[in-house]
Amino acid sequence: MDATPPRPVPAGDQLAVPVDVMRVEARIMFDVAAQRASVAAAVDFGLEDYDGRPVLDLRQTPTALRLDGRTMDPASFPPVDLGGGPGAQMRLVEAALGAGSRHRLDVEYQLETPAAEGAEPVGWNGDGVRFDFWMSDLRPGRYLEMWLPANLCHDRFQLALDLEVTGQVRHTVLTNGTVDAESGNRWRISYPATFTSLSPMLVLRPAGDVELRRRQADGREVVTAKVAESDADLAACEADVVAWLAHHERRYGPWVHGSRFTAVLWGPGRGMEYDGATTAAVGALEHEVFHSWFGRGVKPASASDGWIDEAYTSWATASRRRELPRFHVEELGLDEAPVLLYPPHPWSRHTPIESYKEGSRLFAGIAYLLGGAPQLRTAMADWYQANAGSFVTTDDLEHHLSERSGGVPALFQRYVRGRG
Repeated sequence: MDATPPRPVPAGDQLAVPVDVMRVEARIMFDVAAQRASVAAAVDFGLEDYDGRPVLDLRQTPTALRLDGRTMDPASFPPVDLGGGPGAQMRLVEAALGAGSRHRLDVEYQLETPAAEGAEPVGWNGDGVRFDFWMSDLRPGRYLEMWLPANLCHDRFQLALDLEVTGQVRHTVLTNGTVDAESGNRWRISYPATFTSLSPMLVLRPAGDVELRRRQADGREVVTAKVAESDADLAACEADVVAWLAHHERRYGPWVHGSRFTAVLWGPGRGMEYDGATTAAVGALEHEVFHSWFGRGVKPASASDGWIDEAYTSWATASRRRELPRFHVEELGLDEAPVLLYPPHPWSRHTPIESYKEGSRLFAGIAYLLGGAPQLRTAMADWYQANAGSFVTTDDLEHHLSERSGGVPALFQRYVRGRG
């Protein structure tokens, strides 16, 4: 079941209506000789309770557009500001559709640098291509919508990709999807209907750029790889990943990502979590593995709820933007400056950077209220097990922790919602 979408909002003289995406199909062709990538994508979606003009997102420039087989001007899929803040615009399909109706949107475009802060272009290297989804929760528009039409992170949908690389150099795909077919430099990849726009991982590299290890451990396959720019000790990273996965499963509860975990090691400055996968520098690896429980094992019901997984993961691990030791316990009074971790607008689309440091400090204060780090870990394990594989909200967590300490609501009011 999807989480609750944001409510429709006026966009000029139109009503912008959230949609339910059922399936996205896309063919991506990487032409190495021309150093050009082209995409043909199709989105099957429906409107639920409201008439209006549907909204999706895509951080590319459409060159061809069809709605239910009818050709439209590509300009009739423009970005619009829905009030979510800088960079949080969505694309509005300029067609009035009825509640309960089902539709198909076809869109074609050249794959350019996504129109989102911090995004990078496709990498062309001699006679090969270096490409990965490289998502981020710190800036709007940095999930799947960078490359393919997609919805906000509350919506589950199937994703089917057909990838092809022209040229003689053999390439390798690393993914948390299922490779249904492979022939030369062409792959068909499917991602399950439980995935959202923040779930799928894809890395495409020349085969000579990738070193790979596979290992069976605790009922799952652990795939550990590194790209050419990483100097990671691959065997040591594999051992760490296997140990962390086993430890977190014992401490917090069941693994919900099928039979495989995939970690791709990069150079410094890289770290992102996906469903049962990560692309990370060595220093961020522990943090990103932990997200298979908090962040991708229980998913934020909206981008505004994304502070939870960054805050708790920062408190519980020893990597990534750390200033306090893991499992820190310290009283947190109500006399410090308010902190906003939960952006209140329903169309907001980023996780505040304060979620790491200030969020970790918040959990240290909650641990103090609960009587120590073990008590907080137990409370979070109970919450995870009650919601594993589902969406969670800030209100959910506040209610859960408030049952263990009456002081929690005041902390949430000041240091999550930023109300003095």
